Amino acid sequence: MRELIIALKAMSDETRLRMLKLLLEKDICVCEMKEIFTKSESQISRHLKILMDAGFLKRWNEGRCVVYVADKANDNKYCRVLLEVLANSFENDKQLSKDREILRKVIEEQVREKSK
Repeated sequence: MRELIIALKAMSDETRLRMLKLLLEKDICVCEMKEIFTKSESQISRHLKILMDAGFLKRWNEGRCVVYVADKANDNKYCRVLLEVLANSFENDKQLSKDREILRKVIEEQVREKSK
């Protein structure tokens, strides 16, 4: 039961839901997240840590960048089911559409490469 509670608490924040939705679609580094969400690096890192600790994400280093992606094959069955639900939700959400557009621009501007 504890794993489910941790997973649901991690998803109980709009910013974290938006992050997870994007991370289901693409791997994103912290510097790119800073461009998408108007939050400090420490705030971004805190949200990502909560999602990581709950089992939703995996990460790796790419130069000086820490890159995150949704872990669709993790060991926590609740995370897998919740990620599947999220993947099939909010397709017409205006805020998520804006987030995707900003992410496209960030990728075009090669923010990650400039941060390495």
